[in-house]
Amino acid sequence: MKLNPKIYNQLTSEPFEVQEVNGKRVEFHYMDNTPYLFQFASRGRFAIWTSNGIDYKVLIESKYHEALRDFYTEEVNQIWLSFLNKVSGLSKKMNLMFLIPTVVLYIIVGFVATIYLPGDIWTVLFALIILVVFSNIIQSRLINKRVRLENTLAQDQIRQFMGNDKFNQLVDAQEQHYKDYFKFDEEAVTAEAEPTNDENIDESVKEQDGK
Repeated sequence: MKLNPKIYNQLTSEPFEVQEVNGKRVEFHYMDNTPYLFQFASRGRFAIWTSNGIDYKVLIESKYHEALRDFYTEEVNQIWLSFLNKVSGLSKKMNLMFLIPTVVLYIIVGFVATIYLPGDIWTVLFALIILVVFSNIIQSRLINKRVRLENTLAQDQIRQFMGNDKFNQLVDAQEQHYKDYFKFDEEAVTAEAEPTNDENIDESVKEQDGK
């Protein structure tokens, strides 16, 4: 499964760590000196998994990696890559389940309408488009539900591997990193805002959970 392939291809510098996980090469690159720091860290995303469909590269903020190092060991990444592979297989399966019947139905109904309902062909095609949109909504909801379930199972496996105490310590460290990082950003923005008298600086922060 390809994940953020554009970012994967742009990470050409020497990784600070390389792992071999389930026969896959996993490279770790610091986010700090890349254009992606503001793009992702400002939204609370300090670690981004990328893949070309074969190997993986993890773009991660340095202090976040320091605080959450035990979340990125080879043993834990085995669990995480297994989760990503399951999600990939699930997505392909669901696409086939919905895409093929929808396309076949679209072709058949369109062909029949062209012959027997030529005056209402646009009405029929519009109804088919609505059907496709509705099908995509159902498909998306089903996939998201399964992904959340698989994510929970993966997190449970990681918790079981580490033990509750260690897992909870890392969760606390993750939350603390969020607080420290954004507090620093707010202070920096305030300091810069005073001499420029800029009253339009947006200091809002949206935090997102996840590995």
